[in-house]
Amino acid sequence: MPINFSELPMRKLLWEDVELINQLAEKNNYNRQIDLPKLKKDVKKHVKSMGYENFDEVIFAAKELMVHKHKSGEECEPHMRIGIWFPDNILVTVDCDIHLWESFERIKPDTVSEALSMRVH
Repeated sequence: MPINFSELPMRKLLWEDVELINQLAEKNNYNRQIDLPKLKKDVKKHVKSMGYENFDEVIFAAKELMVHKHKSGEECEPHMRIGIWFPDNILVTVDCDIHLWESFERIKPDTVSEALSMRVH
């Protein structure tokens, strides 16, 4: 039976969290990593065009996609493959340390649209 992703809890991320997720993905040699300089340039441009002045305070929504147990074709410690949504419908997939993932604040189901409001503008 397919997973209903809309029922999985979302988490709040700031840009510094995205950097930390990617730093650990690189350190652990996970398969999915982010080209941070390019992404930051693109996202900053979209955030600014939406009228947000302080990029470091913008909240991005992330959702777990699956528990992943491989890197470079070999079995490894479980980690979470997540999707992070940015303005202009930019979706980035990255592998995240499970303990780090669990440390991020959950977005309550009744406030998801509010937390994602920057995507709607």
